[in-house]
Amino acid sequence: RRAHEHSPLPLGAGDGVRMNIRPFLSVPDVGKRGAGVLRDKPNIKWEKDRGADVPSAPWYNLGPEYGGNKGDRINDHHLSLEEKRLARDKTS
Repeated sequence: RRAHEHSPLPLGAGDGVRMNIRPFLSVPDVGKRGAGVLRDKPNIKWEKDRGADVPSAPWYNLGPEYGGNKGDRINDHHLSLEEKRLARDKTS
């Protein structure tokens, strides 16, 4: 990585898996039920993550929008690239 490039926002291990596999599971099933285009249905926990986000996280206030509390981890909310850039610039 070049010195002038920003590093990407850190992601949790579970967030990356859920976020990257959703397109493959959201299409109609090809083989097994619930597997989308995959051979087998992956064993992924889709429920709410335990714990809470820190107040400095840009998505800390999203909980009430999804019927929860401030700091709840929301798995179905995706930030746009512009929102991520603004949050990164705000912290640096």
